[in-house]
Amino acid sequence: MKFVFEFFSYSLPFALFLGVGLFISLNGKFFGIFALFKSFPLVKKAFLNRKRGGKITSFSAACTAISATVGTGNIAGVTAAIALGGPGAVFWMWVTSIIGMALKYYEIYFAVKYRQRRNNDFRGGPTYYIKYALKRAGKPISALFAITGICSAFTTGNITQANAAAVLINGEKQRLIFGIFLLILTFVIILGGAKKICRFTEKAVPIMAVAYTLLTFGVIGANINSVPNVFSTVFKGAFSPSAVTGGAVGGISACFFNGAAKGVFSNEAGLGTSATAHAAAVDANPKTQGLYGVFEVFLDTMFICTLTALTILLSGVNIEYGNVASSALVASALSTVYGGTAHYILLVMMAVFGFSSIVGWAMYLETFSDYLLGTRFTRLFKFIYPAFCLVGTLIATDAVWKLSEFFTGLMLIINLPVMLILFVKEKR
Repeated sequence: MKFVFEFFSYSLPFALFLGVGLFISLNGKFFGIFALFKSFPLVKKAFLNRKRGGKITSFSAACTAISATVGTGNIAGVTAAIALGGPGAVFWMWVTSIIGMALKYYEIYFAVKYRQRRNNDFRGGPTYYIKYALKRAGKPISALFAITGICSAFTTGNITQANAAAVLINGEKQRLIFGIFLLILTFVIILGGAKKICRFTEKAVPIMAVAYTLLTFGVIGANINSVPNVFSTVFKGAFSPSAVTGGAVGGISACFFNGAAKGVFSNEAGLGTSATAHAAAVDANPKTQGLYGVFEVFLDTMFICTLTALTILLSGVNIEYGNVASSALVASALSTVYGGTAHYILLVMMAVFGFSSIVGWAMYLETFSDYLLGTRFTRLFKFIYPAFCLVGTLIATDAVWKLSEFFTGLMLIINLPVMLILFVKEKR
């Protein structure tokens, strides 16, 4: 049973991730890296010229996708990667994010190119471009992807996020109150549908990204002289984990899989989830919309995840390598500069990050459920989905990660081969 779980959660999906990702990157002459420099002026212009109104624009769709990707995984996920894979896991997060830039670009490109109008709105993503790519076999496989996506929304997008924030709260009663509060907030936002979700994320994403950056800069600035040593440890640990963890993390495979898995969990490259948000933009163009995806991966992994890693490694806090760690480790790292208030500051940040992801994934859930079951069931899910916030605050952390990684793995297994087929067709 353990072998089957690890095969579908790690071995097969990440073999596909590397294979398809490298093929697309190499054939695209590492287009993702060059596209990154094109994405900066695009995002800046879109932010300065963002429009108010009821329509989902390219920028608001991108903010929704970013809100779903920039979540507790940027804190709890990085912590778990370092604890289980050593500092070198951060290096493999960077490597997979470079590959992920190309994957994210093309999954958004295909989502916008093959999207359809449904109920007066645009719908797109893997459930739609799978049908185009696979012809007759496309319908059942796209339905399977939708089912997997719904399961992932409840686990990766909801339970995991709520749990990562609740870990910082002491006492079952307090966690229960927090879960109820999260439930109510989520229900209020998602009841308004995709357009209300986009309006919320357009405002929340820039604020939370800046706030967390300033928070981590305090620790990094206090230990600025140790930055070169930390980077040296990361590079050394990537190829010799045992040398920097005292043997607690023995092999490169453990280091790689933990870094890669948590990196993909965080930036969602290859899953196709972000593509569903981008496809909803009324003014989306396949080529330019894909650039937002490249920026998402950079912001999520290369920037925010790196800030978390530096905060932990520079602070000098004790890391029990080989054991599952939670966001409490980041709180300890922050306390070296901010003292006892660090715990409460991080709790607020985790709650905001978690809530942002929960709301962003609600839009994905709406797309998947609408495709599979229709509008009536989509409304039903709006009542069921918030309740899982409460479940997430009470469930065991280890079980949460296993569920999340399993469904993430299945989505990669389904989506990546289809992307390869479409990419080859596109380049003919």
